[in-house]
Amino acid sequence: THRNAVRDVALFSVLAATGIRPSEALSLRCSDLHLQSAKPWIRVVRLKKKKTVQEFTDLVIPRETALALREHAATTRDGRLFPITRRQAERLFHHYRRRAGLRKSYLYVLRHTAATRVYRATRDIKVVQEMLGHEKPDTSSIYAHVPTALMRELADRFTAVV
Repeated sequence: THRNAVRDVALFSVLAATGIRPSEALSLRCSDLHLQSAKPWIRVVRLKKKKTVQEFTDLVIPRETALALREHAATTRDGRLFPITRRQAERLFHHYRRRAGLRKSYLYVLRHTAATRVYRATRDIKVVQEMLGHEKPDTSSIYAHVPTALMRELADRFTAVV
């Protein structure tokens, strides 16, 4: 019912689906969207503090996210896809979180969620590393939480070998 609900759905959908940093999502431009192909994708400018040269990553996105982005992009006036500040994005996230009755959380948790989902699906930390734009897999392992059930399964396998 919020007047910017379409924008907000698109923003939170892209964050949850790709694991990009909020600052990277907020810097997206309409020209970064490639939604007409069979596998929709976005081009992300990696914003790392220590980098002097811009790096780009092309990320495939789910169809639902592509639909949300397409609907929102049709309403944008200038080239920026999400013309809001990081603080405004945080406030929006907290607004929706409270309305949904969720416990206290923060916008960056969507990055953790995406990394955990990808890790659970692939069990490959290198895939998570590439998705998040990390130089070292150790950094990615912070985001990719290993579920307890997987730990039990691995422990059972290890016990069977020994």
